[in-house]
Amino acid sequence: MNFKVKIDMECKEEFSSPIYETGPPEKSKGPYLSPRNNAAVQPICLTVTDEEQLGMGGITSELYWNWIEINDCWVYEKYRGYGIRSQLLQTVEKMARKRGADYSMHTTFEPGTRDFYVEKGYKVVGEFKEYLPGVNFYTLKKSL
Repeated sequence: MNFKVKIDMECKEEFSSPIYETGPPEKSKGPYLSPRNNAAVQPICLTVTDEEQLGMGGITSELYWNWIEINDCWVYEKYRGYGIRSQLLQTVEKMARKRGADYSMHTTFEPGTRDFYVEKGYKVVGEFKEYLPGVNFYTLKKSL
């Protein structure tokens, strides 16, 4: 299957989650509890299209401090099974390493998504059981 990956280093705002810096106001030299410190956050987004430029999937992430946070990674159902999601994750991790990231993280409610990341070398470092009735919330981390 032929497809094209497009890199967007400015991700559209609606695909990015805010990053919050913490620290008491009296001791912090920078912003604290601000919705986004644009000088510190580097978005990395990839989209995948087929030969007709139809969307197949994508990944949104944000690089800050020495972390890459994977916000969303998806491939539309009819394009699954070709390794596209794995390639997207591998590409973002490689780009993050080149930009100084030592770690990658992802959070999810989905056991299948958790299992995918574990297969890719992530470790479950947090589990909030019964976040909602019958639903757990997972935090995963990987050393890059």
